[in-house]
Amino acid sequence: MIKKYSIFLCFISIVFGQISIDDMNKLSKAELDAIRSKLLSGEDISSDSIEDQLMSSKNTTISDVQISSEKALVSPDMYFGYDYFKRDINFFDNTPTPSDYKLGPGDELIISLWGETNSRENFIINKDGMIYYKNVGFINLSNKNLEEAESLLIEELSRIYSTLKDQESSTKLMLELGKLKSINVYFSGQIEKPGINLIHPFSDVFSALVQAGGVKRQGSLRNIQLIRNNKVISTVDFYSFFSNGKNNFSSTKILDGDVIHVPPISNRVEITGEIYNAGFFEMIGEESLQDLIFYASGTTAIAGSKALLEQILPVSKRTTDDSAKQSIIIKREEFSKTKLNNGDSVLITSIGESNTKVEIFGRVKFPGEYPASTSLKNVLDTAGGFNDSFYRKTILENEIIVIRKDEKQFYSLELITSYKESDNFNLVPGDKIFVYEDPFYENLLTVSVVGEVNKRGNFQLKKGMTVEDAIKLAQGFTELANPEAIT
Repeated sequence: MIKKYSIFLCFISIVFGQISIDDMNKLSKAELDAIRSKLLSGEDISSDSIEDQLMSSKNTTISDVQISSEKALVSPDMYFGYDYFKRDINFFDNTPTPSDYKLGPGDELIISLWGETNSRENFIINKDGMIYYKNVGFINLSNKNLEEAESLLIEELSRIYSTLKDQESSTKLMLELGKLKSINVYFSGQIEKPGINLIHPFSDVFSALVQAGGVKRQGSLRNIQLIRNNKVISTVDFYSFFSNGKNNFSSTKILDGDVIHVPPISNRVEITGEIYNAGFFEMIGEESLQDLIFYASGTTAIAGSKALLEQILPVSKRTTDDSAKQSIIIKREEFSKTKLNNGDSVLITSIGESNTKVEIFGRVKFPGEYPASTSLKNVLDTAGGFNDSFYRKTILENEIIVIRKDEKQFYSLELITSYKESDNFNLVPGDKIFVYEDPFYENLLTVSVVGEVNKRGNFQLKKGMTVEDAIKLAQGFTELANPEAIT
């Protein structure tokens, strides 16, 4: 029987034992040259954009690398306040009966007697507002609250239960609500479920809107009208509730036959930037930019002292449609005086970041950003490689290149120094440091192929080299080789 033998491959380094495979993947000379060219041509680039695009283009040529300085536009699709009305649960289950609740047709009443007489009976108020009590007759309880209804029942039932009005009060009466009737409320305007809706009788305008599915995004949240007998009896602005928690709507209860009208929104503006709750807000009356910032929960800690206003001029103030838009820079002291029109967009500026760093690329162990308040040598030493005797042999240390901005803030200055002189080289914030690999450095990383191959030995490890490539260099398998057992 012919035995099949395995082939073993292993990576070894004859000289530079501290150089890893990852080091072979540092930016090449061509890639570093491309970055320098971009900087010197006037393109401002960041380490993130360089890193991302070089990583995604390892199998492409350097000409395929695209460096973009454009920022993504942020336009949040968030409309303030409308989510308050989106609920699916029944939140009336534990609601106590209001003291001013008026009884009406369809309400269930529970009358309990105890003492000399003990009983507990349920009654439904009929369409005429009455209940029928045996041996007493019809009792009209319509439009009475529980306290009033209870007093009337004591008066009426005392005709058959004399102890109800006895000074000793040997018989007690208690009136409770059982199942409640729903009331018919009409909804018009920008509402999710327009028309007639059955609403819980304890409802106010807010809870009624919840039960009707909420307000459409084109509907106003600041001019909602409660109409009774063809008269507007209440106008609700929910923003004081959303922003301050002030309840200005529960004092007016909804009655059967009421109409709730939601008019379309007339003035909506957008605010973005250094604001806690960016989005779209409704403005009314003489409200200003300062009010808008308040509704958006205020500015962040890094907000600047100015706002950029993209304004749409009202038709009455336009000379032509070509001049319908204008951009204005608003100072903080003018916020309270700045009125906003429908469709305006406000950007709260940032104080920006002070550039206090330099950036290093190329043949170092830890490329990236470092503080500028130090010498070039300190940055090179911190970035790693120069204090490693093995790694340092791979670095072109006599030609350290620094790209610097000129007085117009363009990268146009190219300075060349050496590691030996770097201790006397002072850095400036924004400097870009390029460290190249020594072109005369010969990579001595090797791969060893042993076992059943025709030519055992060590072969130079090249970038992108595969197991198949290594087998070819070893002139293929012998007759006894087992190609399935390569380790």
